[in-house]
Amino acid sequence: MRHAWSAAFALCMAVAASAPLVGCSTTTDRPTATSSSTKTAPTTTAFPEPPRYTYEIQGQEIRVATVSADPSDLLNTYNKLARTLQSTLADGGYWVRINCASSGTAKADNRLANGTLAVGQLGKAQIGGLGKFEGVVSGTHCP
Repeated sequence: MRHAWSAAFALCMAVAASAPLVGCSTTTDRPTATSSSTKTAPTTTAFPEPPRYTYEIQGQEIRVATVSADPSDLLNTYNKLARTLQSTLADGGYWVRINCASSGTAKADNRLANGTLAVGQLGKAQIGGLGKFEGVVSGTHCP
């Protein structure tokens, strides 16, 4: 059975080798497309600016207070916080808790969203990856 496959393969290779190559012509019969316009690649990536927020770090927890419950604002807040803190935090896994700044009580926050943030290999091991925005808590609002 192995010899039959080898013979078929050899036959295919022989046919392919004898076939003319398409697109390798040295004549200039075909017009070539030239482009005189150039495009400049963007040099920076603009990130949306989140609404104002504050944060405090207590051990492995980052508690954020913001003024908006809009899902895109919460994502932008998480992203800016992650970019800002990534290079300043000690290696480890951090849990991000985003709360409404103007509601909640001393015993219970008005949680809007959650996320995780990993710094270094230890952080990846502690939270199981690079970290992520885990989403908006359903039914939340922030006056």
